[in-house]
Amino acid sequence: MRLTWPGPHPLNDLSRNLWAACHMLAFRRSALRWLMPSPLAFVVLFLLSLSASFSFDLISEGLPGEWSPAGFAVYTLPTFVLLVFGQMLSARHGLWRLGLAPATLWLAADVLLGYTQCLLLFADQHRLLPSSLIPHLSTLYTLLYVWPILALVFVFTRALAWPWWERAGAFSLLCAVFAVWSLSFSDERLWHAVVPAAPTQPPARILEEKVLYAQPELLQRALTALQPERPEQVDWYFLGVAGASYQNVFRSEVEGARSVFDSRFAGSGRSLLLINNDDTVDAQPIATRTSIARALQATAARMDTENDVLFLFLTSHGSEAHDIELSYWPLDLGGVSPSWLRRVLDESGIRRRVIVLSACYSGGFIPLLRSPDTLVITASSADKTSFGCSDDADYTYFGRAFFDEALRREYGFRAAFDVAVGRVHEREQAQGFESSEPQWDIGEQLAADLPQLEATLFPVRP
Repeated sequence: MRLTWPGPHPLNDLSRNLWAACHMLAFRRSALRWLMPSPLAFVVLFLLSLSASFSFDLISEGLPGEWSPAGFAVYTLPTFVLLVFGQMLSARHGLWRLGLAPATLWLAADVLLGYTQCLLLFADQHRLLPSSLIPHLSTLYTLLYVWPILALVFVFTRALAWPWWERAGAFSLLCAVFAVWSLSFSDERLWHAVVPAAPTQPPARILEEKVLYAQPELLQRALTALQPERPEQVDWYFLGVAGASYQNVFRSEVEGARSVFDSRFAGSGRSLLLINNDDTVDAQPIATRTSIARALQATAARMDTENDVLFLFLTSHGSEAHDIELSYWPLDLGGVSPSWLRRVLDESGIRRRVIVLSACYSGGFIPLLRSPDTLVITASSADKTSFGCSDDADYTYFGRAFFDEALRREYGFRAAFDVAVGRVHEREQAQGFESSEPQWDIGEQLAADLPQLEATLFPVRP
């Protein structure tokens, strides 16, 4: 083995050390012929290795963030261990130049593999990697971590003619030290993302004692106010639900939909709202699965459940799991799932149903809500988001198009839906959004009955 002091050109020494690392990673003893250990080379490679680790953490954590002194301290531990290993080699073999050799060679390899990991992480975040490789990335990162340790021990102990059992012992000891270091400090980073603190908000009004205790009375009052059905006449009953308390658009939308129902469809006295919102919590019952189920039961008790029609409108956020959000922090409210909604509708005994769902992924409700006497209209397909859920809006895109624009002019649900789909598509295109693909699904019996039922809902035509 030949170890020499660096020549007069530090860049030349850097290139030699990086080339030595390539030989080491190929498990070749020729790595030691290229290696140029020196204090200057050690410092340069330490800084380059530090920059590779910092770059990886920066890509992983993102901005904004902050430098972590604790992460820096943890980062130096492997280098310190290898310096100790080098001193042991130097003392055993009487070659003082061995003191910096293991750490220098390992740092050179860490520079190469560190920037390789940065490229892999960047490619993964920007979806540039083959899909078949993505599930194996964690294994690949582990391999890139263990590989230089194994190669380092192999090259040095082979070049120094250690017996096999000492080689195995040295490798096991270093792996154990590095494993303990990795497990103990796996959460430490050179760069940590900083999540901006959420603005302080006043406590939700639902926690006010008078409001909390008024809720049962508000629900009972609203249910009692529902007018009974009129014999020999088809009546329409409206139940509107605004699910997410933290955005005013849902309250505004459900109130607008009820206004259309009450004014144009002569539904006044047969409509009910359940709203999660601080502005209405002392005047309207809130939306929970319990209040929805009770409202359906009370509505059914006043209807002719065989001939009258329920118009159910839910507006809120929806999830890819096909669950419509009911939320009023800090209350722990369950969401509306397709199976739960179908069950409470069936338990109510109401046969004819028109259900409008304004939420992302709401098309996923259709299969479980489908029946011969049910029309389901959704703001999106099962795998698409819908748009317009912002606090500065009175309606979502679909709610505005269907209730505020189409239903104020058209004389049939299908015609109103077709107009709404066109309006929504125009707005989505103008904003560069992917189409939400609103859905229409109607049962055979209701499809046959709907023209006659709509005649009771739209009594005045031009």
